[in-house]
Amino acid sequence: MGTGGLIAAAALTGAVVAGGVGLPDPDDIWSDTGLRVVDRATRSDGECVPHSFGQVRELLAATPCVALDRMLFTLSDDRGGAIVVFVAWVEFDDRDGAREFKRVEDVHGTGDITPLSGSLLQIKDVPFSALNYDSDVLDDVTVVLAETEAVSGGFTAEYLDDIAGIAVLTPRP
Repeated sequence: MGTGGLIAAAALTGAVVAGGVGLPDPDDIWSDTGLRVVDRATRSDGECVPHSFGQVRELLAATPCVALDRMLFTLSDDRGGAIVVFVAWVEFDDRDGAREFKRVEDVHGTGDITPLSGSLLQIKDVPFSALNYDSDVLDDVTVVLAETEAVSGGFTAEYLDDIAGIAVLTPRP
């Protein structure tokens, strides 16, 4: 297992321990990674179509979501490196809608949920490539997706993928 895998395993362990009775605190998820949350912004919407594009938007027009929560946050390390993370929770009426959304969303180049603006964190907008991505299904009807991009520092693509894998554990706002 590479360094990234060890970081992800440590963060998963921390999330399970921190989660004990309720959901883990978003900052606790990162405590074992050497990263810390610097700033975060969240938004909730009742519609997904206006906040999506591509085939993902077409799917959402045909199969509307019932709720959309989006979060943008920055992580930093002790060396001055920074990562911006986008997480979205897309909730549907039923599991079929969630499964179909995840199937389309998980294919690179099919569109996406639009990230929140970096201006909410007083940073420049970062173009998300969706190359550092992970997703999961929660409670059978909610798809959580996470994307990461390096702002500064020498983070590898593998490391950023591992961070996206941890970010899908972020508690829904």
